[in-house]
Amino acid sequence: MFTLRQYLFSVEDPYGLFRTLEDIEFERDATGRIRYRIGNSAVSFPVRYNGERYALRCYFNPRRNLRRIYQAGYYERELFIYDAPPRGRWVDVVLIPWVEGEELTMVLLRALEEQNKCLLATLSAQFDSLATALLQAPWAHGDLKPENIIVDTGGALQLIDRDGMFLPEMAGEQSPELGTAAYQHPLRTAELFDATLDDYSVALLSTALHALSLDPTLHTRYGHREGLIIDSRHPAEDEALNEILHLFARNGLAVRYRIARTLLRRRPNTLLCRPLFELLGKPFASIEEPWPELFFSEEGLWGFRREEEVVIPPLYDEGYDFSEGVAAVRLGDYWHFIDPTGRVALHCPPCRGVKPFRNGHAILYTDEGDFRIDLAGNRFEF
Repeated sequence: MFTLRQYLFSVEDPYGLFRTLEDIEFERDATGRIRYRIGNSAVSFPVRYNGERYALRCYFNPRRNLRRIYQAGYYERELFIYDAPPRGRWVDVVLIPWVEGEELTMVLLRALEEQNKCLLATLSAQFDSLATALLQAPWAHGDLKPENIIVDTGGALQLIDRDGMFLPEMAGEQSPELGTAAYQHPLRTAELFDATLDDYSVALLSTALHALSLDPTLHTRYGHREGLIIDSRHPAEDEALNEILHLFARNGLAVRYRIARTLLRRRPNTLLCRPLFELLGKPFASIEEPWPELFFSEEGLWGFRREEEVVIPPLYDEGYDFSEGVAAVRLGDYWHFIDPTGRVALHCPPCRGVKPFRNGHAILYTDEGDFRIDLAGNRFEF
């Protein structure tokens, strides 16, 4: 095992202790100290080499798979570090392009302190774009968390620290690490090592970021936790996740609600992430007649089809056929009326059940009594 102190001592050596990277220049802060970014498994130094800016990654423990992951950026037995001067050893390092910017953690905390919902929404949307591409890739990152995502100078999200990633050529092997526990399924093991490795982390981060963009006060109540507001160790009993599920259901966010519920699955690879992320922001059917018809899926959820084509995927816990251009659907404890594109046309107040629209009115059954409602949301007593 190697320490940060050992690496700092070596890179400060005026004669240089590199085997081939002789012209590396370390960046320093205003006080003259060498700059670095430290993680759980390695320290990264911003350096100049051949006129370009790079990250020199130095590892606290020997790591396997680095050559396959970083290829030409992997330098075997490159840096000499001291155990007890003059004794020491040659260690492997990685040299890759430096990503300039701030950790997502820091940008997110600033947005939360400022109650900047616009920035929070932007971060959520950017992460979903990154996540969609990641879920479609044949590889996986392996340790997805805000500290391993950089908001670069152009505002885009960039992944860093790929040391635990899965590549197709690694199929059948065991994972060299289990990622950061706060962002992993509690049952993740070394045997789970394939392209679905990031499914749970993607669902957790997307759920938390979007929930915070809707209600930043969630961070006030749950931001003291090690992870990002959701307790991945006990999701079924987690107050934050339960509150988020109600938030999504109350707002009729069907796809968001289903992504959040994948966090309750007993298997580490949720399997459902990819098709759900492909639905984000996507209108389903045309607004024109004929109206889609209700159907029941094998997963126990309700969706809609037009003839044989599924136009609104099975996302709802209960529902009715379309009538007068809208259909009543239930998400969790909340009823809504949606149009054929899947957009919520009318949010219902808390109620036990509904009846579809007939002659311009639907019926709602509530604890306060039963009444009729029109598409504008006006209530009428019987």
